[in-house]
Amino acid sequence: MTAHRVALLSILAVLAGCRASGAPVTPATRASSPAGAAPWLVTIVVDQLAAWMADERWPLLPNDGGFARLRREGLTVRQLRFTHAITDTAPGHSALFTGVAPHTSGIVANDVISPAGKKISILADAKTRLVPVGGAGPIDRPGSSLAALQSDTIADALLAARPDARIFSFSLKDRGALFGGGRHPELVLWLDTEGGTFVTSTAFASSVPAWVVPLGDATALARARAGAWQPLAPSWLAAHAETADDQVGEGDYLGLGTQFPHNAASVKALRATPAADGLLFDLARAAATQAAAKPDGRPVLLTLSLSSNDYISHVFGPNSWEAWDELLRLDRQLADLLATLDRLVGPLGYAVMLTGDHGSNALPELTGTGQGAWCVARSKGAAKDPWGRPCDQGRRLIPSEIAAILDTEARAILDDHEQAEVGADPTRAGLGIGVGSAGRTWVAGVAEPFVYLTAKGRALPPAQRAALLGVAQTLLHDKYEVAQVVDVRSAPVSCPPETDESLPALICRSTRRDQPGDFYIVAKPGTFFDPDLATGKGTSHGSPYLYDRTVPLLVRAPGRVSAGKIEDGPVSYAAFTRTAAALLGVPPPSSDSQGPDLTSAPR
Repeated sequence: MTAHRVALLSILAVLAGCRASGAPVTPATRASSPAGAAPWLVTIVVDQLAAWMADERWPLLPNDGGFARLRREGLTVRQLRFTHAITDTAPGHSALFTGVAPHTSGIVANDVISPAGKKISILADAKTRLVPVGGAGPIDRPGSSLAALQSDTIADALLAARPDARIFSFSLKDRGALFGGGRHPELVLWLDTEGGTFVTSTAFASSVPAWVVPLGDATALARARAGAWQPLAPSWLAAHAETADDQVGEGDYLGLGTQFPHNAASVKALRATPAADGLLFDLARAAATQAAAKPDGRPVLLTLSLSSNDYISHVFGPNSWEAWDELLRLDRQLADLLATLDRLVGPLGYAVMLTGDHGSNALPELTGTGQGAWCVARSKGAAKDPWGRPCDQGRRLIPSEIAAILDTEARAILDDHEQAEVGADPTRAGLGIGVGSAGRTWVAGVAEPFVYLTAKGRALPPAQRAALLGVAQTLLHDKYEVAQVVDVRSAPVSCPPETDESLPALICRSTRRDQPGDFYIVAKPGTFFDPDLATGKGTSHGSPYLYDRTVPLLVRAPGRVSAGKIEDGPVSYAAFTRTAAALLGVPPPSSDSQGPDLTSAPR
């Protein structure tokens, strides 16, 4: 029997023991945590978990599920509000784990347009290399790091206070894993769809521990996508899902189809199934087992960003059968993780915080026809939707289409001006050359939510830049009905207090004058950038409106937070940061963080 197989069987045996009711694990089961024990904090960010979803759906989940347990044993904050306008994964995660908005952190988007005209992660770092799980070490492909982040994280604050702390962070996305893990985690992993394994980068490590290999190598990924995704409880889904299983507007992503069953033919497609989140839960249980095996008084921070919920909502919509099935499966996996932690460190030995990084938007095919449950209720005289969900026809903004049309329109104005400039001064001929993707002259591309100009476009004098902005404003308003187009060079140096939730204030906290990207496209309610999974289908988020900007928060911390309490009023997103720091016994990572500490109960 190979060493790899032995390791795999041992890991699976541990996980099976964790799942079996009453089964012993190593270390021995503890009923409670000893007084003065080092803190254990597990943070869970469910990608694209909106407050409106939690409000309407959590009460419908089983009483023995993970969400019900966290609500019974902890504090429920119904409205955790972000105070920035760009409600996407990287800005959301960075805000939660630093306590500051993108204007301060520098994390203004998920992706940027590279000098070569390609869309890449905002965390991509050409100075690093990927380190695949199951490989021999780094490979010759760029990795990711936190070089773009201009603030400290909760994990950074923990290590500053306790250099011996153990920090683990897992996600399907680099932007989901890195902010939770900070700059020096023991282990941070995300999914590399090109290589078909989980990876880290040389910014964090040159190898991965042996215990990870059976859970994150190519064999583990193949095993995860081997079975078809079937409904867990078909009758329950039929009773709760607000659409047909093949609702118009759902996408067929890489052959998954629009109806059950779904078969993932690739690692990319696997992301839009619950099996991918299952891999993350397996990694979390295994990491907790590793940390508990040597109870040496070291603090433990385990952060988990569950990305499948996001991909599933992007492809099928948040009201779909698939989204409801994902929620039910997530509920069961969460219950299992909590039971594992009970056995490893005792029910009193750990704290859990669960939230979302941004909200979600319904399919335009639902909002435009008034089929959404909230729209039907409104038509029958119900009170105004507290989350501001639209019932008007929204639309999908296709970045490549916008970039091409905007560049064509810009040429009609700016090329004539350039020729006039060259005619008056021949020495200017050929200056400022910088041609964008597909031969575009002025616009290099669009990466949500920013228009990126070419080098030539960025070199325009103020009057011509203003003319280009005017072209963008007129075109995007008339053709795509966007709300605003803002030149980031006009971003204020400082922003209003976070109590100001006006649109200008939200935009200010989302932009910086020195950021990548030039013109910020602010979508109108119900309109969003196409998620670029099944182009022309599905839905997304990213807007400054409450349905995208408000998420739930659950805090389970025995002896620190009152059990069963509900906070109805809006609470700043930075409450997550300050509360996590308090539970770890360290100062918050930023003095600019304005959120309240929710650990009001005596220890």
